[in-house]
Amino acid sequence: MDVNDSKQFVEAAYAAYRKHPATDTFTLQFMAFITINYLNCCYHQHADKSYAESTFKFLQELPVDPAIGLEKLIGKFYQAVFSGDEQKARSLKSIIQDCGYASIIDDIEID
Repeated sequence: MDVNDSKQFVEAAYAAYRKHPATDTFTLQFMAFITINYLNCCYHQHADKSYAESTFKFLQELPVDPAIGLEKLIGKFYQAVFSGDEQKARSLKSIIQDCGYASIIDDIEID
């Protein structure tokens, strides 16, 4: 799917969540999953950082919940990648790998 189309869909999902925020585990995990998939799409389609900004903001808005801790960590990783903060990206990648989730981000290149 084209990143422009994807952006429209995720923005609609974020708006719907903001209208009726839910804190049940399933909804939080589903919304967090959408954000990570979208960030992965942005990365692989070489989208400008502006495409990802609203997603970084949305992830910050989600409540603190262990059920979405990994997704928030991966979001911070993508934020470092899109910002060009190689040191932070490497540190976060190492933590994510140490936790056993290397396969989620192994295809992300850090210069």
